[in-house]
Amino acid sequence: MNNVTIALGSNQGNREHFIKEAIQGITEKIGQLQLCSPFYENKAQGFESKNLFLNGCIVVQTTMEPKDILIALKEIESHLGRVKNPSRAYVSRPIDLDIILFENKILQHSDLCIPHPRFRERIFVLRPLCDIQPNAIDPVSCKSVMELTLECSDKSELTIYELK
Repeated sequence: MNNVTIALGSNQGNREHFIKEAIQGITEKIGQLQLCSPFYENKAQGFESKNLFLNGCIVVQTTMEPKDILIALKEIESHLGRVKNPSRAYVSRPIDLDIILFENKILQHSDLCIPHPRFRERIFVLRPLCDIQPNAIDPVSCKSVMELTLECSDKSELTIYELK
């Protein structure tokens, strides 16, 4: 069994519904939920949107390999209405699911990099991850999630959001 850390985000439609449905889909297709962070609201980063994001992280225990997890996450996103953006530019979306960590593995493929290459720059990923795994080690920087959170240059405002 391996632990995979997945970031969840939504800023379109019923965000809470999409987050809950994504977690259910992940537990059905990928593995058993081990940890679930608090969720936070924040402004979009990398593009303009009037809609706030809802972001959090989960840890799931799985027997699946990273490539198969990625395929399952893309299926869940598609099922929840996410349309692939051919320009690869950031846009509003009902759900966004990213593999952040997979045990202490480092993977570099054209369609999948683990750890996620930009998670160290994103407080909306680091903060919820720090809430549930402050001592997890980033195998690239060899720093803990707590250290990365404290060093993060992204000072965007996050507001705790209580899922109902």
